[in-house]
Amino acid sequence: MITLQQLRYFKELAKTQHLTQTAERLYITQTTLSNTIINLEKQLGVKLFDRVGRNLQLNEVGKLYLQYVSEALMVLDNGLTAVNDYKESVQQAVSVAMTNSNVWSDLIRGFHTKYHAYSIRQVGCDKAQFRNKLIDQEIDFVIAGESDFSLAGLEHNVIRVEQIFLCVPASHPLAEKKGIYLKEAREESFINLPESNSFRGFCDQLFKKAGFVHNAALECDYVMREKLVAAGFGVAITTNASRRQNINEEGITYVPVLDDFAKRPIAIVWNPKHYLSRAAIDFRDYVMETEL
Repeated sequence: MITLQQLRYFKELAKTQHLTQTAERLYITQTTLSNTIINLEKQLGVKLFDRVGRNLQLNEVGKLYLQYVSEALMVLDNGLTAVNDYKESVQQAVSVAMTNSNVWSDLIRGFHTKYHAYSIRQVGCDKAQFRNKLIDQEIDFVIAGESDFSLAGLEHNVIRVEQIFLCVPASHPLAEKKGIYLKEAREESFINLPESNSFRGFCDQLFKKAGFVHNAALECDYVMREKLVAAGFGVAITTNASRRQNINEEGITYVPVLDDFAKRPIAIVWNPKHYLSRAAIDFRDYVMETEL
């Protein structure tokens, strides 16, 4: 009889197609994992992976089987979540991946104040992982730009539209402007976020729409960006939410970007096939109803 453990091990191995990595993630030995998959293949009467040297590659039969296994495990996991909703001994929790935790700290704080009995798990990942984590039911929600990743098969709601600013040193000539079109800054050196960051992709699209290739001075994270601007390393594109977080930072000025395309819709995204717990539903409702 095929067991749930076999199916879960198969699904994990199908994702990585790497024995060592999967065994480490499952906290089991490679031998245990390998034997489990071999036994599963024997019971099915087919090979699910092609062995190429030391590497594994999910074959066509494996890809077909994975679709059904994923659906079956999703239904079972949804059932467990639904049952836990009725058990007072189980703490209600919500898991969220977001582009920048600093920007959303007030939102999380407000939700915790209203629903202090719930726990919140922030999941750290880059934009390339958002969709898969939702599809695989590893998280309840993603809060990100509406165009940061494919929303096909997912549901979302825009919760605010961010105004875009150019962050410049306070002594910079552009700091005196009431507003600026992005092409006016085409000669500037820009401080970028890493390519894996979703806002970086949005900024790259802004430059393309403005009709120029920007001069990249360096890359850093959100925390360092304004500090490097203040130190004179360059200028940076940022949002109104980030501006509010750093409004007291000395030595910098935020100039509104006036281009019509310089708007960033922010959405909360979820998988409609994923059962949402009471905590998750309350979180979604709170986010959609709160003025951000």
